[in-house]
Amino acid sequence: MALCLLASRAKADDGWRRVDVEHGIVVEARDVPGSPLHEVRAAVHADATPAALLAVLWRHEEQPQFMPHLKHLDVIRDAGDERVLYEQLDVPLLKDRDVVLRVRRATDPTTGTIDLTSAAISDEGPPETSRFVRVHTSAGHWHLVPAAGGTDITYTIRSDVGLPAWLVNRAQRETVPDAVHAVIERARAAPPP
Repeated sequence: MALCLLASRAKADDGWRRVDVEHGIVVEARDVPGSPLHEVRAAVHADATPAALLAVLWRHEEQPQFMPHLKHLDVIRDAGDERVLYEQLDVPLLKDRDVVLRVRRATDPTTGTIDLTSAAISDEGPPETSRFVRVHTSAGHWHLVPAAGGTDITYTIRSDVGLPAWLVNRAQRETVPDAVHAVIERARAAPPP
């Protein structure tokens, strides 16, 4: 039922079109004005609590163990609800990518809703090297809403990893539900926060 509600809400949003359903996760894409790259969104109801999901998402140092294509991660700076991360991403058959992200978390104490946002930055982190192609454009948002015995999850991302748009658009449609599924499974397996 909750999945149907999420899907119907998504259809009402401007420009979003369903492109896939994987692991019960509804995957949608929409055009970005002035860019051939799409923004991708995944939505699903999970039986894990928002706190359990946040615990998984905020333990950045553990993410290379379970997140698809993430081969290395360093926390460059930790300021409580804001962190700067350096990530190295495995790109099969091509040169690997790296990115420096500013990640912020916020919880609405009234509703229990949790938001994690990330954006690529260039003013912190290690310098670019020839070993990787640096990602300069990436923006993500995890939106976790308490709902009927769990959490309604929406994850939205738009990235330019320096590859042809058709390849980036396809890769994001395939990897986004895998990332959401990995977070849910990790939260289910972890002890309560």
